[in-house]
Amino acid sequence: MSRKHFFFLLLALPLALLPLAACTGATEESPPAAAETAGQDEAPADSGEDLGDPVELNLGHLFPTTDYRGMAMQKFVDLCSEYSGGNISITVFPSQTLVTSQDALKSTASGVADIGMGALSFNVSEVPALAPLDIQGIYDPDYFWETYEIIKPTLNKILETQNQKCLMIFDETDSVFYLNKKNQREVHAAADIKGLRLRDHGMWIGKSISAWGASPQTVMPADIAVALEKGTVDGGFTGWGFVNSYRCFENAPYISYAKIAKSCWSPMAINLDVWNRLSPGQQEIMTRAAEEAQDYGKDLTEEQFEVFKGEVEKSGGTIYYLTQEENQAFVDAAAPLIEECRGTSGELGNELIDALLSAPSNYR
Repeated sequence: MSRKHFFFLLLALPLALLPLAACTGATEESPPAAAETAGQDEAPADSGEDLGDPVELNLGHLFPTTDYRGMAMQKFVDLCSEYSGGNISITVFPSQTLVTSQDALKSTASGVADIGMGALSFNVSEVPALAPLDIQGIYDPDYFWETYEIIKPTLNKILETQNQKCLMIFDETDSVFYLNKKNQREVHAAADIKGLRLRDHGMWIGKSISAWGASPQTVMPADIAVALEKGTVDGGFTGWGFVNSYRCFENAPYISYAKIAKSCWSPMAINLDVWNRLSPGQQEIMTRAAEEAQDYGKDLTEEQFEVFKGEVEKSGGTIYYLTQEENQAFVDAAAPLIEECRGTSGELGNELIDALLSAPSNYR
């Protein structure tokens, strides 16, 4: 081989190896592609630059920030900000500083609250289709989440008539009878509450209390402690989460834990006009954040029940757990309300009744 050809080969060899090096990508300056993409599944679904104009929203609810529902809603807000890179900003107004439980549905419908949360049990006079949710025993609280998935399409149809949609919902906790210090007793049967004045939290929950022989009394959350202390009411019937958050056990420490229904249904809903103005990317982020915050709320519920039991004990109270047979008797006593409700709740209300009755239950 001539000297000229030899030097030509020396020059050509590095050029021939360049494509091979590019394919391997294994140089120190260019790490493998797998390393570059690791963890991408955990990254936010969108970045701020493709979400459209930033939005500033408000969220009103009735609970203190230490309540598991208040904490879950704050988690939702934080995740929206994180996943959007600050494109979605939501200011929270807890403890009824923007909406009360009674007016949350109307406030969200009108846009006073962009996002609102309150008990639907207070709104059945304006929206009769919601009434079936509050018939005690129409669904089994042990199957709350299964029941929610079954009724969700109908519930959203009803909420759409109120210019809003549900973003997430909470386990409002199993209902308990709580009796004040003048009525130191366990509740085993309707006879144990007959004639007592029990605080209710909605018309059809009050109808159930009446079916058991007690007298329903409407008392606002802010007034419940004084009402229990002065004996304006003898106790109440609501979720243990409410009893815990409003410290009702301090004046009504005798708790009987029922498996009849959850306290109520309280969706965190967004105004539809606000929702429709959001970009698809913003809607996706809010949906994802709501799902994660809802799961977070489930975990908190279990933690706070342990706290609740300790607080009742410190107050000198007790918790009695009704047997399945005792629960069944209360369910049976309220059952005639289902047909009464069919006559007043309209087409969507009847659709909701059928959905509730199709859910799994230990009492049917």
